[in-house]
Amino acid sequence: MSSKELEEIVEDILLSSKYKNINKRTISEIAKIESCKYKGKKSLVKAIKNKLHQIYGAFLTERDIEKINRLLDVLETDGGTLKETSKKILLLHCSTRERIESYETLYREIFSLTGNPKSILDLACGFNPYSIPWMDICGPIEYYAYDIDSLLIESINRFLGMINYPKLAIVKDIIFEDIEEYGDVCFIFKFLPTAERVKKGASIELLEKIKSQFIIVSFPLKSIGGKRKGMLENYSKIFEPVFTQRYIIMKRFILEEEVFYILRRGK
Repeated sequence: MSSKELEEIVEDILLSSKYKNINKRTISEIAKIESCKYKGKKSLVKAIKNKLHQIYGAFLTERDIEKINRLLDVLETDGGTLKETSKKILLLHCSTRERIESYETLYREIFSLTGNPKSILDLACGFNPYSIPWMDICGPIEYYAYDIDSLLIESINRFLGMINYPKLAIVKDIIFEDIEEYGDVCFIFKFLPTAERVKKGASIELLEKIKSQFIIVSFPLKSIGGKRKGMLENYSKIFEPVFTQRYIIMKRFILEEEVFYILRRGK
């Protein structure tokens, strides 16, 4: 398939209501990868949309962003406390909803080993920036949040501004684009398996791009459907050898249905 035909497919997908807010680079790169497997336009478009659903559509809708903005509207008019509003937002997303009761413990575990950061990278961040009120660090700090949804990034920058943080949320695909910014600590929560589904070897490439001294990586211990399928053993076997190529595993711990690794650059 010609580059012109691929570009037309990408533009068509961007016109759809479901994917109109997605980073064009994400769709273009997935289209290139999938075009090696599917030659017909119909089957290729279906494959691209299936992949987009796996990495994005199954977790987030435009309606969720509208709910966030309504909650932020209320907060701006003194209609609730920061933590109350943030908790309501975190409950809208499956990953942060699972983490809601353990955020305080999570950040205490992380920062007890890394020290209080002056800058944080939150990659493929989803709704995680709304957990800042549980971090108990002296702010404002530089908080770089990357995601592929432009509406989500707008809402995060709005939130960062409301808590007097610099508006440093950026629309970026961390698989296919460079990471120029530095963070003392970097979060990659539940994303490496997704990255591998998009592009084999993406997790190694991603870890090599990050300049942070400390990286906190997590993996889910059950599927979206709620099934446990030996995921801890599977992810440990696959990813721990990858981590130890460049990093020291300082700690591994489990909170709720998620396993976390605190990694320190050192190899």
